[in-house]
Amino acid sequence: MEALIYYLKANLVFMVLFAIYQVALRGETWFHARRAWLLATALFSLLLPLLPQVPAATPRMMFELPLMEIAPSGASGGADWMLYGLCTHIGISIALVLWLGLRFLHAFMGLKHESSEARSFFRTIRVPAHAPAEDRDALLAHERVHAEQGHSFDVVTFELIAALFWSNPLWRSALRELRLVHEHTADSLARASHTNYPGLLLAHALGVPSSSLLNTFGSSNLETRMTMLHNSRSPRLARRKMLLALPALLLATMLVSWQAVPTTNDGSRTRTAHVFLGVDQQPEFPGGMEALVRYLQENLRYPKSAMEAKAEGTVHVSFKVKADGQIAFVSVKRGVRKDLDDEALRVVNAMPAWKPGISKGKTVEAEMVLPISFRLGEEK
Repeated sequence: MEALIYYLKANLVFMVLFAIYQVALRGETWFHARRAWLLATALFSLLLPLLPQVPAATPRMMFELPLMEIAPSGASGGADWMLYGLCTHIGISIALVLWLGLRFLHAFMGLKHESSEARSFFRTIRVPAHAPAEDRDALLAHERVHAEQGHSFDVVTFELIAALFWSNPLWRSALRELRLVHEHTADSLARASHTNYPGLLLAHALGVPSSSLLNTFGSSNLETRMTMLHNSRSPRLARRKMLLALPALLLATMLVSWQAVPTTNDGSRTRTAHVFLGVDQQPEFPGGMEALVRYLQENLRYPKSAMEAKAEGTVHVSFKVKADGQIAFVSVKRGVRKDLDDEALRVVNAMPAWKPGISKGKTVEAEMVLPISFRLGEEK
């Protein structure tokens, strides 16, 4: 669950910052600012969801845990779709990272062979030997900008992040935009090396596969590059637009300040698990929520008398996690029948010590409510 929440928050930050870039900065001639915004978008997308949450001060510490459903042996249960989805996503990410590694090696090996296209990868530059002297100087100047400004590092890093967040196609869109900004930057600095740079660009427009890691002179987006070469817009407006960075970060921080609140299902009603904040960290079963689920599944037994009577229901057990983590004051807050209530009390009383809640840097006592649902399921 925590990994899913981080993933959702990271994508939320990314989409907000990238949307602001698309509206405010795309089309500006201050290419260094555009590159900085795109790289910062990726960086803050990864970091902002990791910031500690600042809880609101309240006079109580009380937590209601998600409902735990217990069925007798042989009862049918649903598949853990969240676990399957997570494993599938991780598997595809690993495959994409491995594919990126192969492309990385292919890019390095490709520079060892002669080509009609000027190319660069990190600090290595290859310019066609047959190119005329004036053209060669312009091609070399263009690729030198890529090499000296570390554009290959940008691309490989962004490719890696896009592989990890592959299910959000906007990461690939941002990568394409970043590569286009690289070309604009190189064009703007290399155009002085040739009397007819736009004509040279058009002459070398041979087309390159979009999956290539190499920086190439005749890359795609030719029309956009030609248009930008004749764009005389002053960067002053872009400088003012960069002031949007601070409110954009504040907005992104506010959007990821939410906390996931589990829901519980009691019969036909759906209730939200109430969490009264005022703590830096709420009490936690050793190993987290998944470990608590395993503990209950392994230790709770459906009473035989309740099975014979076909009794079902949800027992709400109240208990306190003391400052040292010990369980105390266990009681039934809302019961069903004695045998089910007693079984829920037995297992809660037998729980190991929890990690206590923390408020203002100190461990504190907290009251917990654990709903345990006893369901017979379908008979086989």
